[in-house]
Amino acid sequence: MRRNGLSMRLLLLAAAACALPLGAVAWGVSDRLEQRNDFCNDCHLPGGTPLHLEVREDFDRVIPVSLAGVHGRGWVEEREDSAFRCIDCHAGSGALERTRVKLLAARDGVRYLVGSFEEPHGMPFELSPPTCLGCHPSFRHSAAPGWTVEAYHGRGAHDDAPDAPRCVACHAVHETDGDAFAYFMARERVDAQCRTCHVQGGEMEVPSLLQGAEADPKPVFSGSHVRFH
Repeated sequence: MRRNGLSMRLLLLAAAACALPLGAVAWGVSDRLEQRNDFCNDCHLPGGTPLHLEVREDFDRVIPVSLAGVHGRGWVEEREDSAFRCIDCHAGSGALERTRVKLLAARDGVRYLVGSFEEPHGMPFELSPPTCLGCHPSFRHSAAPGWTVEAYHGRGAHDDAPDAPRCVACHAVHETDGDAFAYFMARERVDAQCRTCHVQGGEMEVPSLLQGAEADPKPVFSGSHVRFH
């Protein structure tokens, strides 16, 4: 029994020794492929439709209809190829989140190869605020036009609270139902987030969370300037 146990441990060590360099190579290759937006659409669903086709069409629109589209019209400073890429957001932030994204991608790759993959309807987890803060280190501490009288950001109880909603919980990225003049927020979605703390009849109740002055007419988004730090 002892000899069999030793053989099993040696086998596992040998497998790990082979898996580590292969994993490093796969990581590096995927890093290079992910720099192409077209890589996200290279795979096709069983009916022949390119993967993420609808999302990509919104991303590439000349007049953006989503927050992702605004980023698609922008650029990244201090990079020779300055065009904004899908992976600029979808890479995640930090080693742990990046590893989690890679593992999800590997899982989806296996599912695709065995023919059990379907068009996803969102990421299994929300990207963390540092993903957004890498380009947006500060916020405009003003109320969203026509939404609220007081600004949400800039209040410690909001930005520093451990259970505060993540950026993408209010500022939906790929959904097209958001208000472009209010940073692509949708009233129903944001109200639901607010009500998790500001419960009607509760200690922190706010009678009119999403009411305020009418928004001034503003031009449609025509571009975006993004900078990596």
